[in-house]
This record gives sequence, structure tokens and C-alpha cells, in this order.
Amino acid sequence: MRRRTVRHVGRGLALASGLIAVLAPASSAAISWSPQSDVPRAFSWNYGNALDFTGMPDDPSFRLTDVFVSDATLPQAAFATSSSDGVGWSRPRRLSTTNVNAENPTVAAAGRRVVAGWMTGLSPYDPMGAARRVQVTISSDRGSTWGGPKNLSPRGGAVDYPVVAASRTTFGPINLYAIWVDAETGKVIFRERSGAAPWSPPITLGATTWQRSTGFSGFANIAAVGDLITVAWIADGSGTVKARAIDLSASGSPSAAATASEWGPRTTMSQPLSLAQHGYPVVAASPLVPGVVTIAWNTGKGQVFVQVTGETIGPDATTIWKNGVAGAFTYRGGYATVVEPAPGGFVAMWAACRDTSLLRDCNVRSSEARVDLLSSTSADGSVFTDPVLVSGAGKPTRRINDAPSLVATTGDVFVQYNGSTPNRSAYDVFARVGTISP
Repeated sequence: MRRRTVRHVGRGLALASGLIAVLAPASSAAISWSPQSDVPRAFSWNYGNALDFTGMPDDPSFRLTDVFVSDATLPQAAFATSSSDGVGWSRPRRLSTTNVNAENPTVAAAGRRVVAGWMTGLSPYDPMGAARRVQVTISSDRGSTWGGPKNLSPRGGAVDYPVVAASRTTFGPINLYAIWVDAETGKVIFRERSGAAPWSPPITLGATTWQRSTGFSGFANIAAVGDLITVAWIADGSGTVKARAIDLSASGSPSAAATASEWGPRTTMSQPLSLAQHGYPVVAASPLVPGVVTIAWNTGKGQVFVQVTGETIGPDATTIWKNGVAGAFTYRGGYATVVEPAPGGFVAMWAACRDTSLLRDCNVRSSEARVDLLSSTSADGSVFTDPVLVSGAGKPTRRINDAPSLVATTGDVFVQYNGSTPNRSAYDVFARVGTISP
């Protein structure tokens, strides 16, 4: 039976509320973006959930860690690189072995520990039906060195886009988490590593009935801060978004997430995600904002998100921005929406599809598609500023700008994103640094 312990409940929420009250004016202002820099490795990409940090902002210990996949050499591999300023990136380190193709890289950090993950066996170089499994690797020194890959899913199975998370619990241990969809059954699978313990056995937190050519697909996503862990996924072919959360302090154990019955109830979001715009939910958290997790996604009319502060998740979402005019362009859709909790507010970013002659303006494979990266901020998560252009589709080699990953500190916003052509004749990973001005 679940044991309710109240010694930790509310402490993170109180601190988060205090931060918002004190620093709100800074985060409600627009962001000024520095020149774009290249994350060094040719022919690279990722899908968000690919940037995190260790150390403290405004301190020499601060370090960003970015992961991505590159097929500049075969088989395509997962790499990690780091930067202290978001501009000068280190030489990438290969994380995956030379005998597998890697895809969908993901990273998370807590303390000095960094976990990176990817899935194997899904790339243009693999035969249809090739086995796909989840692999992770861990660094205990902030990404300077990495251990060998660990398999989290069975040999010969199939998985759909894994995501990892990490947090330092109030009990002391740093916990690592991984979530994915079993592409053969549609189950949403979760595993945990609490402190120095081994990875827990897999448990099922939900399911999806949506299928693509590669099997069941739910784009399950996860984030954690302190004792709060939140997952979200696409539950069906109508774009229904479901979510679930657990507060470890309510269970009285740092490893409670390994037991499915300890999790809060499944919540169905009131607004569905737009599959026609190839959207997916993104869950985000920051150790700089205790007690708060966000879930963001795109609807057919705009970008929305919810705040999660406990195991009960409200189904109603807040609108970040409705499709319409921003700057010089009209936008008819968007995807890859992320809302990062920041000290004093929230930073939102998404790939915005310009109004073109296309029937579906988010058809990123069409030569006529133009996708810009836009950002917006909010002091309290209720009203967001007008969007600001982060990266535009003006250059022939970067008609598509998408898949943002964010880190937000008190005064700076670090973003990493993809830039490519619709036919993939050019593609790479880029970074910018934004300054939040009052």
C-alpha cells in the first residue's frame, strides 16, 4: 500500500512561486538573440531534448552538454559536445559503438552526472523491419568521459524514440530515467536508476494505439526536477495527449517511480495535438525552478502548454500563441513546441510554418515549405509576449528551422536547433544565445 509522507511536499512549490514573484519582470520581456554558431560536426540533427547543463550559471563551473546524430561517417553515430558559453563548442565525442546506427539522441543532467540515450537500428541505412533498441551511456564527470552503452530494451525488439531525464531527489540520490514506446505493443515503457542501484525492471505507464509504418508510435516524453517526474505521450491517431506524474516525496522513497501503482492517475488533455503538423509533446523542467514541470504541444490552431506541480495534472492548457501574423510573416501551423521553466517565468519556442501555397504548410518535405524558429516569454505562464524570430528560413540551406532544445537561466537563454533544406541536401545543428532584457 502506498505510504504518504508529507515532509517534502510543498517545499519546491513555495520556492518556485517565490522566484516567479521576485524575478518575473525580466522573464516577461523579449529576448535579444546573438549571432548563430555551429555545433561542430557535419551532417548532424536531433529532435529536441538534446541540451542540458551542469554547474551553476554565472560560475566557471557552468557547462552545456549537447547531443546529436551525424551520418558524416557510417554507421551514423550519437555524439556529445560541450560549451561554457553556448558559442564555442568542444570537439564531439562519439557515444555509440561502431557496429550500430544511432538515431534520436537525448540527454539530461543532474549534479555532475549526465545521461545520454538513443535508439539503434532506424536510419536510411537499415533494412525495413530492422531491430531497434534503447541504449544509454552515463558520465559521472559532467561529460568529460563516458561509460560504455547500456541496453535498456530487449534484443530483437522495436522501440519508438526514447527520451531520458535526470534529477537530484530530496532524499539525496541522483536518479536517472528513460521512457519510450514499445513499437510492437504500443505500451509506454519506463525504467529508473536510483543512485548507484542498477536500472529497474521495465514498467508500463500507459499505451498508444497510433501506428505508423515503423510500428506503434507515441513519442513518449519525460522530464524531472527534484522529486517530481512527469511523462506525456500521444495516445491515439486523433492526437490525444495523455500525461502522468509522480512525486517521490509523497511515496517516501527515492525509487518509488519504479512501481507503476505509485504514479498519479493518467490525465487526458482537453486539446489534442495536431498530427497533421507532425507534432509531439515535449516535457521540460529545470533545477533552477524547483517543483515545476511543463508539457507543451501544438494544436491545429496554435501552441499550448500546461504546468505540472504535483501528481494531479489539470487537463486544460494555456495558449502560448495562436496561428497568425508575427513580424513580417503569417503562420498557419507549428510543431516541436517546448516551454522551459526559467527563474522568474517561462521561455517558449517552436517551429512556425509560414503561410505558403501548400495545402499543409508544415509539410517540411516540400521544396516550398518555410519554417521559422520563434520564441516568446511569460512571467507567470498565463500571458506570453509576441513571438520573436530566432532563426529564419531566408537562407537556401536553412529553409527548415526546428527541434529546439532550451536551457534558461536568470538572464540568458541557450538554444540548440536544426537547420536544413526540405530535401535534406543540407542539414546541421546550430546554437544561439539570447539575453532577456527588462
